[in-house]
Amino acid sequence: MAGSEIHAANDLTMFFISFVVGATVIVLIWLKWRMKDSSSETSEGSSKKKRGTESASSKNASHKSSKKKPVTRRKSGNTVHFTHSELLTSLKGHSGSITGGGFSANGKHFISTADDRTVLIWSTKDFSQKEHKSVRGNIEFDYATRVCWSPDGKAFIVHKALANAMEVYKVTKRPDGTLGNSQVALTFPQHNEVADILAMEVAVSGKFIMTCNNKNQLLIWSLKGDILETIDTRHGDTYSATLSPCGRFIATTGFTPDVKVWEVKFSKTSNFEGVKRAYDLTGHKAGIYNCSINSDSTRMVSVSKDGTWKLFDTNIEYEKGQLVYLLHTGIYDKKDYPGKIKLSPDGRTVVIASMATLTFFSAITGDKLNTIEDIYAGNIKDAIFDPSNKLVLTLGDKHVRVFHNVAGYTATIQDLEQSQRKATNSTMRERITQQIKDAKKALENIKKVTNQKTK
Repeated sequence: MAGSEIHAANDLTMFFISFVVGATVIVLIWLKWRMKDSSSETSEGSSKKKRGTESASSKNASHKSSKKKPVTRRKSGNTVHFTHSELLTSLKGHSGSITGGGFSANGKHFISTADDRTVLIWSTKDFSQKEHKSVRGNIEFDYATRVCWSPDGKAFIVHKALANAMEVYKVTKRPDGTLGNSQVALTFPQHNEVADILAMEVAVSGKFIMTCNNKNQLLIWSLKGDILETIDTRHGDTYSATLSPCGRFIATTGFTPDVKVWEVKFSKTSNFEGVKRAYDLTGHKAGIYNCSINSDSTRMVSVSKDGTWKLFDTNIEYEKGQLVYLLHTGIYDKKDYPGKIKLSPDGRTVVIASMATLTFFSAITGDKLNTIEDIYAGNIKDAIFDPSNKLVLTLGDKHVRVFHNVAGYTATIQDLEQSQRKATNSTMRERITQQIKDAKKALENIKKVTNQKTK
């Protein structure tokens, strides 16, 4: 009896152990299955989320691509390593994007501004040197969107972005005669806080300052900050305004297919008499992006959305009813992009800056002479001829690029050769012949310098 009880107890113990082991195995299998299932669900959820994100991105991309593409497609603010045979130098010193620049009347200094709240004044005689020193000025709590020199070169005027007002800075001179620090001399009152300024220039006579805004308002200011007159440009949507280097005319462009030219009138005693419409430049079939005037106002150029640029002879007596007439029409192949057109001071060369490309044309024949591409990572802000017609400067990204005006030498030779054929006597013909030789020699010397850069 005792042996049977012991045997039964052993069987019970073995059964219990087997049960525990079996249950443990079942639990482990169940836990493993749950972990695998959970992992599968997580993976599937993540996959769905990813597919959902990709789908949303795809939809957004599709939605964006269906919208009209913006006019400006190049990114700005970055810099590119740029070299070109006609590049004389690059002026580096700004840490922000350049917003404006201009030459002093005597051509001895160039000023540049940027959204880093700085103004840099450069000596043009140093352009051919390896190092370029500049005089630095600061715009406190703001930055300049426009800048121009006073006629005497002793001050400069800026338009401040945040304050939306003009400010005059006097430039001091050091004992050695070089330019020194700049100090605020006068702050103009704010005219229209909701309007963006399109242009700001000072008349060479020093009698007035011209500004134009995107509310179609052309304003004439005294140098003390008083508004002398406000004119409606009548473009519907104004794109640009340009003051002639002689200080007599203002040309405005916009949505309408004509350039409106206005005359600023002063009496013999320098009293302001008003602004009146002088004449129009017509012939384009769409809005006009920009206009430019040569040094004596005898030539004007315009570039339009219709894919053309036009050169006009404006050496007329419009008061007597004489009309402007067209000299050349050229192709502007980037018509969907706003172009900056500039006419050289001598009226012989036309350049159009569009995106990051400069395209040069002869104002003598209308032919395309040269193209310089990919100057910046972003768009060219502006292109400026120096007063001597020898250089073309571009503003963009953080640098000012200085180019030899090679096209200008070619156009000068074309102009002289035309004059030679029209010469009425041997003395004049010989003089022009010598001028042609000098111009060709100067062009050869420039090409030698530029060719050395490519070797």
